[in-house]
Amino acid sequence: MVEQWSDFRKFEDMMNRMFEEFWGRPTTSRRLLSSGEGGAVVPAEQREPSIDVMESDSEITAKAEMPGIDKKDININVTEDRLEISAETKKEEKKEEKGYIYREMRSGSYYRSVPLPSPVDPENTKASYKDGVLEIKMPKTEVKKKTPVKVE
Repeated sequence: MVEQWSDFRKFEDMMNRMFEEFWGRPTTSRRLLSSGEGGAVVPAEQREPSIDVMESDSEITAKAEMPGIDKKDININVTEDRLEISAETKKEEKKEEKGYIYREMRSGSYYRSVPLPSPVDPENTKASYKDGVLEIKMPKTEVKKKTPVKVE
């Protein structure tokens, strides 16, 4: 059974390389499969949060739905032209009553990377998280003019 998944993993790697060449950016940070116990390959639970991106004259605001996540587990990376959000979640519930034990463990991750419609200033970006909604405010920057360079 593990061999079946290893063939799928090879196919996934090949497809990721193809998309990297086509789009010019890495895609290998997102996997359909992950390593389980004893190195066995199992499907990974990874969610793409719903995200709204709004643009005004002075800033770009992104809102992502990420319910059940603790804000300390959220990672945000911003470049001039891209926003990347990721988070890992692990929860364990245990309930004991007379003659009955209930225990549930859940884990998963969120990942989303989106291109931004205008250049932003990553240094002055601010983020807040309330009621399962992550809000990121990214101030716009001026587009730098192209400077022609003379070949000597």
